[in-house]
Amino acid sequence: MPRLLRDESREATRQRLLAAARETFAKFGFVGASVDQVAQAAGFSKGAVYSNFASKEALFLELLRQHMAEEIGELQALFRSSRSALAILRSLEERYSRPEKQEVWCLLSAEFQLHARRSPQFAKPFARLYRKQRKAIGRLVALIAIQGGSAAPAAAQLAEIAASLMAVILGIALQRAADPRAVSAATAGRSLRLLLASFLRTGTAQPRKRKARIRHAL
Repeated sequence: MPRLLRDESREATRQRLLAAARETFAKFGFVGASVDQVAQAAGFSKGAVYSNFASKEALFLELLRQHMAEEIGELQALFRSSRSALAILRSLEERYSRPEKQEVWCLLSAEFQLHARRSPQFAKPFARLYRKQRKAIGRLVALIAIQGGSAAPAAAQLAEIAASLMAVILGIALQRAADPRAVSAATAGRSLRLLLASFLRTGTAQPRKRKARIRHAL
C-alpha cells in the first residue's frame, strides 16, 4: 500500500478511536472505561488502540487536545465571517446556545479535572493544554476589542477574561446537565455575550477598516 494511503488509513483509525473514546469516557468515566470498551466501540482490536496511543491516559489527553483545537478553529472562523464586534458577540451567543455543543464535553471536563487531581503525571500536560487554550482565547478577545475600536486589554487581563469565559461555559453546561428543565439552552450563549461585552464595552461596536490586518493576525 502506498505511504499516503497508509497514512490516511492510520488517521482514519485514530479518528474512529477518538470518537469512540469520547462516547465511552462520557458514559463510564475515565476510571470505569476500559481500552477494550473503546476498541470495541470503534470496531477495532485493543491492539489498534495501543498502536496509536501509548496508554489510556494518552488517548484521554489527545481527546482534550483535539477538542480544544477544534473549538479555537471554529471561533477563528466565526471571527473571520463577522463584520463587527457586535456581530461577533451575537455569533458567539448563537454558537454557545446550542446544547449539543456542550453536553458531552461538560461531563468529560469533569472527568479530566478529577483525573488531573489524582494523577500528577496527567496533571502537567493537562495544565499546559489549558494554558494554551486560555492564551488562544485571550488573543481572540484582544482582536474583538480592536474590532470594536478599543485597545486590547493587557496580557494579564486577557488571561483572566479567558478563564472567566471558559468557566461560564463549563459551569452552565454542568448545571444544565444536572437539571436541563431549569437551565435554558440559551443561558450559556447569553451569559457569554453579556460577560464579554461588559469586559470590552463593545456591545454597540461598528465595523472597522482594520479587518484585513486582524484577519492576518488570526
